[in-house]
Amino acid sequence: MILLDTDVVSELMRASPDAAVRRFLAAQRLETLFLPSLVVAEIRYGLARLPEGQRRADLESLFERFLAEGFADRILVLDASCVARYARARAAREAAGRPIALADALIGGMALAHGATLATRNTTDFEGLGATLVNPWEAA
Repeated sequence: MILLDTDVVSELMRASPDAAVRRFLAAQRLETLFLPSLVVAEIRYGLARLPEGQRRADLESLFERFLAEGFADRILVLDASCVARYARARAAREAAGRPIALADALIGGMALAHGATLATRNTTDFEGLGATLVNPWEAA
């Protein structure tokens, strides 16, 4: 199971996604790719912050198709197990003098709870949580 972080989803919404990211995702079985509900929330928030207009409407439409056609049944929700993992991992990071953003810690908790690999460009943001990380921009 691979969870896609916000930066990976954002990259896929670009007119010309990075070739390394496309290769990485093409090498995975579709049924192994999942979206944390928090990533969906972060993307929706980013879209909502855009000025009203055609660009925003086009991106919102693209994202809705992305969800419906690719991830309709593969969006993971935050549950008690995820929250427990989040709390322990975030506290450990803070105790080590490496605070972590709330959303990142929750996404990391979801990866831990599901035994999933987290695909992100921002690997340093998640280091020390105990989750397996992969950077699609650098994956062979």
